[in-house]
Amino acid sequence: MSTSLNDLNSLIGSSAVQDTAATSNQDQLGQDDFLALMTTQLANQDPLAPLENGDFIAQIAQFSQVDATSQLLDSFNGLAANLQSSQALQASNLLGRDALFASEQGFLDDSGLQGALNLEDSAADVNVNIYNEVNELVGVINLGERPAGLANFNWDGVQIDETRANNGRYRVEVQSTSPGGITTAEQPYVQGRVSSLTLGGVGEDLQVDVDNLGQFGFSEVFRIL
Repeated sequence: MSTSLNDLNSLIGSSAVQDTAATSNQDQLGQDDFLALMTTQLANQDPLAPLENGDFIAQIAQFSQVDATSQLLDSFNGLAANLQSSQALQASNLLGRDALFASEQGFLDDSGLQGALNLEDSAADVNVNIYNEVNELVGVINLGERPAGLANFNWDGVQIDETRANNGRYRVEVQSTSPGGITTAEQPYVQGRVSSLTLGGVGEDLQVDVDNLGQFGFSEVFRIL
């Protein structure tokens, strides 16, 4: 029984799909399997219609492309694993330390609700507005005129009505006004202490657990204090 060109091409194509989908090694067409199939095809080809040189070269080229793709995928997976290990090593320095996180949710404790903002340009006026759980404005911190760069703030919990707010979570809103009078919403960075780390899978962001604030992606860490 002869082995047709279409049969062999079908097997090679099937191997490419299986390899890309990361199936088990038993289902993949390896180099030895390919050579065995090619030898079988040559031994059983029709003497009256032998395999053309061009077809033979095309099959070898197709398999080489599949094999190169498989090696490239392995290299990328290895690189991703190394990057994740490097990220975990860097993140381990966060444990037990305070850091700034890109978030609108801050936590008021006995030391206040602390955070920062990072201005790209100088501002004629900067206000930090604090809202409670029902979205009522309860506190305002006026930072006045500020140059470009980092500016820290700390709400002591004293509300607009001059009573002390309960400790807990509050929403933070930062607004800057340019010298030309244009008001812009700025990204607030809230301060919190890192309690633990959670490793994700390959290609997934490492998760940072912060006291009273929940979980953040490692990419959301703005600065370690």
